[in-house]
Amino acid sequence: MAYTIIDTCIGCTACAKKCPVECIAGTRKELHVIDPTLCVDCGLCGYVCPVNAILDDTGEIATRLKPKEVPKAKVDPDLCTGCVFCVDVCPYNALSMVDYDSAPGVNMVAVVDQDKCMGCDHLCTSVCIKDAIELHFVTEETAGQEQPVGA
Repeated sequence: MAYTIIDTCIGCTACAKKCPVECIAGTRKELHVIDPTLCVDCGLCGYVCPVNAILDDTGEIATRLKPKEVPKAKVDPDLCTGCVFCVDVCPYNALSMVDYDSAPGVNMVAVVDQDKCMGCDHLCTSVCIKDAIELHFVTEETAGQEQPVGA
């Protein structure tokens, strides 16, 4: 089920500007809509909606987060096999492959550019066949002590 926008939408366009797949349409100061055939359920629209007018893929009001509270992807290089699925699916080009020699038989692993990572809910983690990627919440209080999402 795709994310949906409810009638409390004020048409601020914040969601449309952040959407990585451009599935949100609407006129400024009017109700916006999400095309469910294009929505990838990343959750970014809910992170930025100032009036909590977006329902997540379970029908609950999506969680608004401050930019520094958005979960960021983290790759465990010892689990990564260099398959590039995560790199291909990332709409913000926040993942790339680098040389990695400490794992036998593995030459490349994914790395995350934290400045580009928007915390798209489940995109990179859902395609990782080795569970090498986790989303971590990083707030001012937990800086340096990353907590996996759901922990």
